[in-house]
Amino acid sequence: MILNSFTKKLTAVVIIFWACLFLSFLGFLFPWLNQLVFILIAGLTLVLTLHRLEYGLIILLSELLLGSFGYLFYWPLAEYKISLRLVLWLIIMAIFVAKLLIKFFKEGEANSYWQKIKSFPLLKYFGLLFLFVATGLIVGLVRKHELNIIFFDINGWLYWFLLFPAIAVCWLKNEAALNRLKIMFGAATIIISLQTLFLLFVFTHNLKISPQIYLWLRQNLIGEMTPTASGWPRIFLQSQIFPIIGFLILLWFNRVKLNFQKFFQIKNWWSLLLASLFISSAIISFSRSFWVGLLVAGLVSLILTWSIYSFRKMLGILTWSLTAALGGLLLIYLITIFPYPQPGKFTADFLDRVTNEQEAALSSRWSLLPVLSREVVKEPFLGQGFGATVTYISSDPRILANNPSGQYTTAALEWGYLDIALKIGILGLLAYLLLLTKIIYQGIASNQSKHRYLDLGLSMGVFFLAVTHIFTPYLNHPLGIGFLIVSSCLISLDRVVY
Repeated sequence: MILNSFTKKLTAVVIIFWACLFLSFLGFLFPWLNQLVFILIAGLTLVLTLHRLEYGLIILLSELLLGSFGYLFYWPLAEYKISLRLVLWLIIMAIFVAKLLIKFFKEGEANSYWQKIKSFPLLKYFGLLFLFVATGLIVGLVRKHELNIIFFDINGWLYWFLLFPAIAVCWLKNEAALNRLKIMFGAATIIISLQTLFLLFVFTHNLKISPQIYLWLRQNLIGEMTPTASGWPRIFLQSQIFPIIGFLILLWFNRVKLNFQKFFQIKNWWSLLLASLFISSAIISFSRSFWVGLLVAGLVSLILTWSIYSFRKMLGILTWSLTAALGGLLLIYLITIFPYPQPGKFTADFLDRVTNEQEAALSSRWSLLPVLSREVVKEPFLGQGFGATVTYISSDPRILANNPSGQYTTAALEWGYLDIALKIGILGLLAYLLLLTKIIYQGIASNQSKHRYLDLGLSMGVFFLAVTHIFTPYLNHPLGIGFLIVSSCLISLDRVVY
């Protein structure tokens, strides 16, 4: 009965999330609808957050999972767009600060919010990182970097402030509260994967609506579609990291909850089908960063299984993972050759994606590396501050279209850890790495935890992001920061009930 209830709620949220994506597309076609939905979501978040902070955070995290850069809905203001993500962040933070001040006024330091924040196990590690982030802002202002570049550079880091309302709420007081979080994350990962397959169908079958959908993806910064050398559409959504993390959590769920004989029982096929669905989005993304991150996190998971359990059980989970990967490939193939309205062609060349070193994006990334490294060395300890830019020669066709020389100056840099070192110094980078190590270690070391699979899955999710960030920045972006906030709460507080 509990499972049926959970499944029904999960299905309902999947439908709601799909409706949100559909409304976003309609809002692209009819701007007035975009603005109407923007107002309705913002208003609903305001009302629910005033009632219970937890509900507002659930809405905010739902937008984070679905919205990539946060412009699923937006408000046009002159030449700028005010993202729904920014408005939700402002609402949550304003109400949290107001509630905290009221609690201080009524209860003093004994109030529940303050006590939870003060006793948070990782607070000192976060505090050390925040110190270097503040230093990076001061250095950027002292060095007189352009204010608009400083703002957009540090904008993502401001998402860290959500750590405090997340700690104060902690969802984790009872099973029902945690289930709401599970349902929200599960529904979002399913929708992102289905969205990816739907987009694959649209672009492999050249549907009449494909130009509008392409423009929607680009204008609302949801993702991008670019043809590969074979003509196969590469569909990349920034939020595709979440199905991959969902796969890692499912992997550990099967390892902890089931023995090998139960992996392939019909009643447990749901987890294998979901894993195949999640893997399909990673494959379709054609993201080398995702592939490397998943491969490394998967190998570490296998080593941990061998170390914690046995070699035989490691082979079992390897078999399950490979079966899921084959299932993902089968899903992609079936979607591609589906005969209506006309069959598409399966021309994906995965090997070329891995071995092609002449691709413009990869070539530009390698051109940036030595230039960025030299800039980091100039101010190694505290960095050059937020707003620091780097000029290099790019092979990106979009840049060459505007400047045939390829010279490009930007503060948004591909090499994630070098970008952090440039802005907040090597000391700041070490503080971040220390925090990541602590989160991962706590999840792995929670041998007596009642929620072992979730701790291990979240730890490997953090590990996946840490590897991916080498090539594609996520740890200084709301997507990665939001996941780290939730993971640190779930792992560190060790109060999950399921």
